Amino acid sequence: MAGDHSAYHCGSAAVFSTLRHLLEVDHDIVEAGDFDVLYVNGEGSMHHNSGHFTEKMELLKAAIENGKKAYLINSVWQENGHQYDGVLARLSGITVRELASQQELAARHGITATMALDLSYYAPIDEDAAHQDWRGQVMITDFYAQDFGFWYRVNSGPLTTRSYVDMRDYGWSAFVRSLRTCRAIITGRHHAVYAACVARKPFVSIAGSTHKVSGLIAASGFPIPTLSSPRDANQTLRWAIANRTMFQEFFHWMDEVPQWRP
Repeated sequence: MAGDHSAYHCGSAAVFSTLRHLLEVDHDIVEAGDFDVLYVNGEGSMHHNSGHFTEKMELLKAAIENGKKAYLINSVWQENGHQYDGVLARLSGITVRELASQQELAARHGITATMALDLSYYAPIDEDAAHQDWRGQVMITDFYAQDFGFWYRVNSGPLTTRSYVDMRDYGWSAFVRSLRTCRAIITGRHHAVYAACVARKPFVSIAGSTHKVSGLIAASGFPIPTLSSPRDANQTLRWAIANRTMFQEFFHWMDEVPQWRP
């Protein structure tokens, strides 16, 4: 296994713990040394020729060159070069989390990828986990500044009246259980969207560095917007709350998407 981003926040931790649980059913997992199969969790790093992208593709390349089976799973894919097309063609399987990545792999690289939801969606929820009662508030997380390449917290304007939550302060179960007590969430975080879906709460999504949320919504066919900036978030929030039934239908669609299995 490779691609453990558990230290990033609770969503990434939920992904890797779920992956480990699924693999342990039929595999003996080794942390180092010889192996027969390599599973690489692509998650949100496989875009724009990033450093993590290169590291993970090199791991996959080395595994293939040593006669091992190799899989890229649970991944985004956006605007990467063609330097690893030969590696992609030799992988035993590729699974992405949404439609846009699937389409880009086909159009730009000639690769057929399977689509399955992010593994965090299947992480078990500990119903005894301590959580907060947000008493029907609208919660807000941080957002990604696409022009500058960093995450930021809104510190001026109408969104400052919303209650801020940092995913790094919670475990996955605590975050989901807390979200169940809110009215909705405004977020730039992909895994906060997933947590809202698990909690069955409406969300307003602000685009980040990739198409991972917009691609998920596109796959569903529901007209749920993804905003380019938080500027119109309150207006979209009103729409989201007024269309709670659509969100419930979207959540039902997610339940029907076949889960990834090793």
